[in-house]
Amino acid sequence: MTTTISYINLSWAVVGIIDKDVCNSLSSMKRPNEPIETTVERYVIGYLCFWHIAYIDMHRINKCSEQAIIELGRKKMEEYILSHPPAVTLPRFYIVFLNQPHLSSDAHGLSNVFCM
Repeated sequence: MTTTISYINLSWAVVGIIDKDVCNSLSSMKRPNEPIETTVERYVIGYLCFWHIAYIDMHRINKCSEQAIIELGRKKMEEYILSHPPAVTLPRFYIVFLNQPHLSSDAHGLSNVFCM
């Protein structure tokens, strides 16, 4: 199965979205004149809080702008998706946290890949 992943870089995570038409899927969540990154960030934070997975305190979160770390996060996500392909064609959101020491992470500061 060939899978296309659309990436959204947040300042603290990389989000990968598997969907045939990402723009249309996100358009129902998007507010007027809102950048797509803001829409995705709002969705991710809401999802994590709603399911009591994590509380994201935006005042204490570490920002990561290192392109090398972001690319490693994307690569880690791609490897995970290749070894754990989605069973159905519903939209899938994946997240890798970047440079968040309060979460378990590898030597590069990347968390595990989480499917939302």
